[in-house]
Order: sequence, then structure tokens, then C-alpha cells
Amino acid sequence: MLRLAFVSILILIGTYFTLQMPFYGVLFYLGNAYFRPEEWVVYSDAVRSLHLSLIIGFYLVMSSFFSKEKLVWNGRVALILLFVLQSLLSTAMSDHSDYCWPYVLEFTKVVLVTYLIVVLTTDFEKFRLVILVIVLALGLEQAKQGWFHLLTSPGGPNQNTLPFLGDNNGIAQGMLMLLPLIGFLGQTSDSKWKKLIFTGLFVGCFYRALSTYSRGGFLAAIGMGLTWWLRSFYKLRVAVYVILTLLIVVPVLPGAFWNRIQTIHDYGQEQDASALGRLHFWTVALSMAAANPLLGVGFNGYNKAYDSFDASDGAFGRQRSVHSTYLGLVGELGYPGLVLYVTILGCSFTACGQVRKLASRNEVPIELGMAAVALESSLIAFIVTGAFLPSQYNEMAWHFIGLSAALRRIAVEKLAAQPVFAAAHEPIAT
Repeated sequence: MLRLAFVSILILIGTYFTLQMPFYGVLFYLGNAYFRPEEWVVYSDAVRSLHLSLIIGFYLVMSSFFSKEKLVWNGRVALILLFVLQSLLSTAMSDHSDYCWPYVLEFTKVVLVTYLIVVLTTDFEKFRLVILVIVLALGLEQAKQGWFHLLTSPGGPNQNTLPFLGDNNGIAQGMLMLLPLIGFLGQTSDSKWKKLIFTGLFVGCFYRALSTYSRGGFLAAIGMGLTWWLRSFYKLRVAVYVILTLLIVVPVLPGAFWNRIQTIHDYGQEQDASALGRLHFWTVALSMAAANPLLGVGFNGYNKAYDSFDASDGAFGRQRSVHSTYLGLVGELGYPGLVLYVTILGCSFTACGQVRKLASRNEVPIELGMAAVALESSLIAFIVTGAFLPSQYNEMAWHFIGLSAALRRIAVEKLAAQPVFAAAHEPIAT
């Protein structure tokens, strides 16, 4: 009953602010999407019956259309639109189109919200507020779980699903993508108690990621940590932050965890059936691409089409998952889909790199550069885990793509607003 009351209060607050301006609608939508209140009060159908995601999304689109904010059109937006068109065409021509259509329509909603993040997140304060909502909506419960298991059963696996992220591998991916954003919020906080709260969130979410025993997550943690440190403006401070976190978490990890991690080098060997299965699933994806290199088998259609391309005749099961973002794209959307996706990710890194360089030259506030470093590190975590996880349509990743574009737009407008720059240059297209 207390949970239902708490969720009801959140919905009322979100509704009130959403009616004030479209940007608050973005925050309400993201908070609902990452928190999933209908799953938090599973004993009651009251929240689920509201269809909050649909209502908030519809109102957000309509209010944005009639708002004074200018629509954004540039090469990054064009690439995303081409990816959506490729998805629609692939699904229309698929042998499993009836199965694929609901997924591609849901993805279209994800892309639309991503675009509205770019349009409505127009300054650093709004950008930081979007990050804060994502971190609190997704990270609070997971950090609580992390600390609970760290204190009560240190080293033991925490293996359960999460509606927004999926299985253990998805949770590891999501938590590791979240960590740099938590660090960014801590770095840009204006009081010690806020920094302490974000430090607690960081440690809890980090332990939550490792306690999934995900091998891909372990590799992503290394990649994310190195990127965050190498790109950071305050390398010593970040190094101390990371080392202290490791000193809390690593000593409690048992031999079972390290035995699991050591099997990474066994990929392709008989003793690791999981690895053999993944290698087979990747081969099946390449067979799908060979059969239709331009369109693949349809958006999110790998599982449905798997049996038709399975040369093992069910040795690894039926209607299996591809277990890879990149090979999943090749199999489902063909090689054009993969090229578009990689290019979109590349543009996100380019956008962050541009902002980081501007900040390093003191041409824009250092906080924008710190945000760019955080997003780069998050995307590295996504890319590494994506090698072992079919997350090509992951809502969180696409929101981060939108945030990178929004951050670049904010930085360019900051730069253009400076009197010296404005006098010497024509406006820069965003």
C-alpha cells in the first residue's frame, strides 16, 4: 500500500510539471521508463491500467509540436531517420513481418523521444536534470540492492531480472553505462553531502554490476574505467575515486567470481558450452545476412527466423538469441543497418570529442567537457557489452545518443554566444 501511495505521488508531481512545459514531459517520460512503476507495484493493476508511457509520450509529442522550441535538423538526425527507414523497409519485406511490426513501432517511439531530448534539452541545467532523473529512476533501487548484498552476502551473485534492462548481462550493461553519469553528477555537485550521496550510489551500482557475474560486464568495466580516467580533466581525482571503490568491492569477490571471469579466454573451447553457443549464434546471423545482405530477416526478427537458418538442427535449442549487437544488426537489418548504426555511434563519439576539446581550451565551461567524458565512457561500456548482448535497440543507449547530440548543440550555442567568437564567425550549424 505504501508503494502504491508513493508511486501515486510521483505520478501527480510528474503530471503537474509536465503540464507546465514540454521539457518536464521529457523528464516525466524518462522517469517512468527507467523506473517502471507498474512493475514496482505488481500486486496492483491500477498503475498498469493507466498506460502511462503511451499517455506521457503522446502528450510530449503534441506539446513539443506546439511549443516555441525550434526543431533540429542536421546530419546526425538524418542518419537516425535513415536507420528508422531501414528498419521499416526491412520489416515490410520480411517473411516474419507480423512478428516484427510491434517491435519496430515500439522502437520508433524510442527514437522519437531521443529526438525530443535533442530538441528540448537546450542548456546545461536541463541537460544535468535529464541525467539526474535517469540516475535516480534507475540507480536508486539497484544501488540499494548492491549495498544490501555487499553487506549481507558479500561476494555472492545477485541474479535477477530488471524490467527495463532485462537479464544479468543487461543489468551489468545498464549499471556500467550509469556509473560515469553518477560520477559526473558527483563532480558537478555544489555540496559535500550531495557528493557523498552520489559516491554511495556509485559504489552500490558498481557492486550491482559485478555481482551479476557477467563476463562482458567485467570487460566493459575495464574499458569504461580506462576511458573515464584517460579522458578526464582531473585524472588524479578520478583515479582516487575509482581506487577507493575497488578497495571496497574487489576484496569481497570470491573465487567463484574470478573462476567465471577466467573463462573469457576459453571462448571456442569445449569446456565452455556458453561460448560455443554464442559462436554458433553469430554464424547463424552471418547466414541470415548472406541470404539477404541488404535487408536481413526483419527488425528484431533473429529469434523468429533462427530455426530456418540453424544448420545444427536444434542442437543449441530453438528460436535462440543472437547474443551480439553487431551481428544482430547484420542478421536483422542487413549490412546497411550495421553501417548506419556504427556511423551513428561514431557521430556520438565525435560530438563528445568536440565538446571535450572546446572545454580543454576553456572555450566552453569545463562542466560540459566533464559531461562529454561521462557520455564517452558510458558508450564505451555499451559497445563492449554489446559484443555479447543483443542491445542494438536498447532504449538507454539511444537516449545517450540523443544526449550526446544535445550536449554538442549546447556547447556550440555557448561558443557562438561569446562576444569575441560571435564577432569573428558566422553561426555554426548544430
